[in-house]
Amino acid sequence: MDVKGIVLWAGLIVIGAVIFFISQKMKKQIEENGIETVGVISRIADTGQEDEISLEYYAKYLTEDGKEIEGLISNPGSGLFEGQQVRLKYHPKYKTNVRLVK
Repeated sequence: MDVKGIVLWAGLIVIGAVIFFISQKMKKQIEENGIETVGVISRIADTGQEDEISLEYYAKYLTEDGKEIEGLISNPGSGLFEGQQVRLKYHPKYKTNVRLVK
């Protein structure tokens, strides 16, 4: 492998690490400071390629100030379906970041 390849791989590893640490920090902030509410699974999107299935789950819920938000669930479990009522916690500042309360 030449120097350009090594630099490219190193850059990709650093970017991946940064994304991982940001997502872990957001998870911790939601768990510690999140606002709990009840929402409904609003849609399930298949974002996979032609030969794979990769699902993203979204929920609609009301924030404490009465706004309806649709957020991506970062920790979906199995057996979720559209229209299902779920308990959620959302980030007080970034309200579209939401986690299921289990």
